[in-house]
Amino acid sequence: MKVVYPHMGYLNIPINHMLNSLDISYVPTPRITKRTVEIGSLHSPESVCLPYKLTLGNLLEGIDAGANCLVTICGAGKCRLGFYNTVQKISVSKVMSEPFSFYAINTSTGLFNSLYNFLRKASPRSSRITIAYSIAKAIKMLKAIDTMNDAKNYYGPRSSNPELLIDIYKTNVTKLDKCQSFKEIEHIKDQTLELMRSCADETMKPLKVGLLGEFYVVVEPYVNFEIEDTLVKLGVEVKRLVSTADWAYAQTLLRALKLYNEETEHLDGARPYMNYHVGGEGLKTASEALRCAKNGYDGIIHAYPFGCMPEVVSEYALKRITADFDLPMLALSLDEHSSGVGLTTRIEAFIDCLRRRKTQRIRKNAALL
Repeated sequence: MKVVYPHMGYLNIPINHMLNSLDISYVPTPRITKRTVEIGSLHSPESVCLPYKLTLGNLLEGIDAGANCLVTICGAGKCRLGFYNTVQKISVSKVMSEPFSFYAINTSTGLFNSLYNFLRKASPRSSRITIAYSIAKAIKMLKAIDTMNDAKNYYGPRSSNPELLIDIYKTNVTKLDKCQSFKEIEHIKDQTLELMRSCADETMKPLKVGLLGEFYVVVEPYVNFEIEDTLVKLGVEVKRLVSTADWAYAQTLLRALKLYNEETEHLDGARPYMNYHVGGEGLKTASEALRCAKNGYDGIIHAYPFGCMPEVVSEYALKRITADFDLPMLALSLDEHSSGVGLTTRIEAFIDCLRRRKTQRIRKNAALL
């Protein structure tokens, strides 16, 4: 058995570490490139969303590299993610002549149980405690990565050299792969945060923008053209309101203890603008947008795949929220034809508008005094 799974952000670091610790053979998950887009689109229905095409492209590239066990994720709900595994398995079977296995980790039946069952099959000699520990350590790494990313997005625009902080983040994230204990993970995280803090001036008050929307598009830098780093370089504090670690933690430990319900988690926060779960991150998007509006954000950026039904539904709520709270919003609908240059131009124009708006408000308040 040789495993491959789709690429998404820095998710490969904790997952590869987990597979290594259990002696599971795998193909390093290919980073998304133009070829990934092309091969994924070639074997996908034309109207399907971008995350489907890219995850399929990753699996097909993994097959070319020698993988014969394809692992992906699925889950019930109105989002097409629930059908990814079924349709992608059919597509793979049409192009692969050799026998292969296809395993879908089902979030509907519990992420921990589904992941644990797969690891037991892939590593039958590993004890239950070893498998549970490897999962816990992977989640700890994910949490450290997200914390370091938040720090980069906070301290970067407060530094005279934001590119330096971006480099610090990227360099230290890769060091997590060598960690053998929770203590080592915590040490690298704390060391990174302290280094970033020393490079910043916390008295500065840059623009603050919330980044929300569909999970894959918000988290994967190739898809969103490194939007977080672009904003940091523009001197903008960006708060990414989608967290891989928080999601994994909630779907494993909290859900196992019956302390988490994805639908009710954001339902109260989205009312009265959205009163129902609409699939995907739709409800969360509305809830987080309302939180941004109530907590002094200068603007929000809504990023989602072209044709994503849950996000299209949530955008109706977002328009009402931004109108009622006078909160500027930039909506970015992305597909395989999106241009990095065009996206950057739109972001720069949006930030210029926010800066003018903030300057006008400061002048108006000064005049009143």
